[in-house]
Amino acid sequence: MNPGLFRARMRLVTCLRASLQRRGYQEVITGCLQESAGPDPEIEPFSVPYRPRMEPEPGARTLFLHPSPEFAMKRLLCRGLPAIYQLGPAFRQGELGPGHAPEFLMAEWYRAGWNYRDLMAEVEAVVTETVGGEVYVNGRKLRLEPPFPRLSVSEALAAAGVKQSELQGADERERRERFYHVFVDRLEPWLARQGALFLADFPPELALLARLGPGGLAERFELIVAGVELANGATELYAAADYRRRFERDRAIRAASGKPDLPLPAAFLRDLDEFGLPDCAGVAVGVDRLAQLAAGAARLEEVQAFPFSR
Repeated sequence: MNPGLFRARMRLVTCLRASLQRRGYQEVITGCLQESAGPDPEIEPFSVPYRPRMEPEPGARTLFLHPSPEFAMKRLLCRGLPAIYQLGPAFRQGELGPGHAPEFLMAEWYRAGWNYRDLMAEVEAVVTETVGGEVYVNGRKLRLEPPFPRLSVSEALAAAGVKQSELQGADERERRERFYHVFVDRLEPWLARQGALFLADFPPELALLARLGPGGLAERFELIVAGVELANGATELYAAADYRRRFERDRAIRAASGKPDLPLPAAFLRDLDEFGLPDCAGVAVGVDRLAQLAAGAARLEEVQAFPFSR
């Protein structure tokens, strides 16, 4: 543990919380143990066995440490909370590297009545305030000066010299796989040479749980600073039927990839049916990764108190 870096991380957390509260967000806390982590094919959750010792109900079952508080927070939106944020731990199985850890600090916030473009303007302001306008990537000092450039995925691919024919595939799973290969091999090196920018308007195969716009592209964005992804946001789906279709698509992709099936977030789907989700936009920001860039640390674990690898 590096006490200086850890203290700097905690100051950053204080600044981030204050920035969101000034903008009218209410802090919420939801449980880390959830009935479902969702069937996202790119994320493997930690499963946790529950064994009753006192009350017999609910009975023994498998729970999950959430990789994001998304479903619980959207249940609060369904119940009428219009602008909420949560700052707490998230968990993802097997993710360990310079910019990854199996447990990390995440800030996630949602506002009813907004879309992804409204949220992009806020995210760049909040991030810039939180780090004091400066970050360091691989020894390179970068000034963050909003507004950041906004590039569609197709524009960024063209700038990196990628042709659309390189992304074609026989089905959705193959097109996703080709995009991820191109992203790592061609687009990431190009992004690493840029400053702060928003990558937006993703192809529908990469919509995750974002709404599709009039042109058929996903209203989704990532904030990327010199190749490092700091935030992932979107105009959110609101219809229960659309969520069910996306979840079933993800389950099919998991099955085709030989990954184990995962349960759907049943309580969230019930709330969508009963209460409905308002039009809203939401974003998740990797706080430890933001602290890493603010401190110029080589590895994310340098800003954590007691890293997993040690």
